[in-house]
Amino acid sequence: MLTHGADLAIRVWGDDCVVHHALSNDTHRLAAWLVPALQHLATTPSAALDDLAALMDAEPETALDVLRQLEQLQLIAPC
Repeated sequence: MLTHGADLAIRVWGDDCVVHHALSNDTHRLAAWLVPALQHLATTPSAALDDLAALMDAEPETALDVLRQLEQLQLIAPC
C-alpha cells in the first residue's frame, strides 16, 4: 500500500520518472517501469507480490527488493 497521505504525483519521461510525495514534500527519481506497480498499489493496497512483479516485468525476488527500497523511501508501507 502507499504510505498514508502519500498522494503521489508521477511524471514520466522516457525510461525515467519523478515521483513527488506530497506529505513529505520529497521528490524521487525512479525508473519508469515502476509506475504501473505504484499505480496498482494506489488502487489495490493489498496487492500480491506476483501481481506487482508482473507489472514490473521482474522476477518476484527482484520485485521484493524493489518494494523494500520503495519502503525505505517511505513511498509504500507493508500491509
